[in-house]
Amino acid sequence: MKKLLGLFIGMAAMSLMLIGCSSDGTGKDAAATESGVPNEITFGSATVGGFWYTLSGAMADVMTEVYPDSSTTIVEGGSVSNLLGLGQGVYHIGFSNGQTVPEALNGIAAFEEPIDNVSTVATLYPNVFHIAVRADSDIYTVEDLKGKTVSPGIKGYSGELAFLDVLELYDMSYDDLGGVEYIGTSEAADLLRDGHIDAITGMISAPVSTFQELDTTLGLRLIPLDEEVVAGLHEKNEGYLDYTVEAGTYPKQKEDVRTVAGYTVLLVNDDLMSEEAVYDLTKMMFENRDTWETISSIMSDFTPEYSVENNVGKLHPGAERYYKEVGAMK
Repeated sequence: MKKLLGLFIGMAAMSLMLIGCSSDGTGKDAAATESGVPNEITFGSATVGGFWYTLSGAMADVMTEVYPDSSTTIVEGGSVSNLLGLGQGVYHIGFSNGQTVPEALNGIAAFEEPIDNVSTVATLYPNVFHIAVRADSDIYTVEDLKGKTVSPGIKGYSGELAFLDVLELYDMSYDDLGGVEYIGTSEAADLLRDGHIDAITGMISAPVSTFQELDTTLGLRLIPLDEEVVAGLHEKNEGYLDYTVEAGTYPKQKEDVRTVAGYTVLLVNDDLMSEEAVYDLTKMMFENRDTWETISSIMSDFTPEYSVENNVGKLHPGAERYYKEVGAMK
């Protein structure tokens, strides 16, 4: 936990420096525009190579039209660090995973105390737990990872925490592995391609462009989870849901692969974003859903009804107003 907090503090310091560039010199956030939107919006996203990073960049482009007097800064983050950043007021908006949000609200697992000043804007799509290896690898099961070098993503992020939960249910730990590389998705893909690591794990979209490219040029194979492990993960955290990566999700994938998923959630800091600003943000998300789907088919089910049905956490009043306006909520 101390290492996780240390990581967050470092990221928070970097983000605060960025925010400070538009501050009034008093240490407070920059003044909001007349519509209640901060002049500088800081967006907690994810490392380069994951869909969160790609989607947040596309969203930031559209946000310049929605909030013409504001600018948006994308910060590489992760499910846990984004929620910590939102709670501390470092980030105005951010992504997280469905299984992480209840932990933050209740102050358990990676969270030493409840975070009560964040609300949900939209629930977007399933974030799927992947274990990916080269197609020519001798790894076919989780147990086969013994003695192998694995990248679980950035230390303390939700992908690593999910991998630790998986290992625990297989009566394994990092001690059983040959090595661990804490790096982002894009960097891990380069190491896998060059044979410097044996597997990549993470909670990412399915498909994710980095893996699509790897499967096309190198050939990937996804490692399934056993049925009892999927059930055990759900029992441990109701945010883990049974999920099947269907054949054809990746170019050379010929078989269905059983795993778990948690929904990607867009959240805001209640103190930094007004009801009107969040209403506009929610409206923007759905009016531009075709753009998001063009980036990845994972967004094909994203509608107001889908978002409400799969809602994680408390809805922000601005988002709730939009959902009622379009008939997705009563």
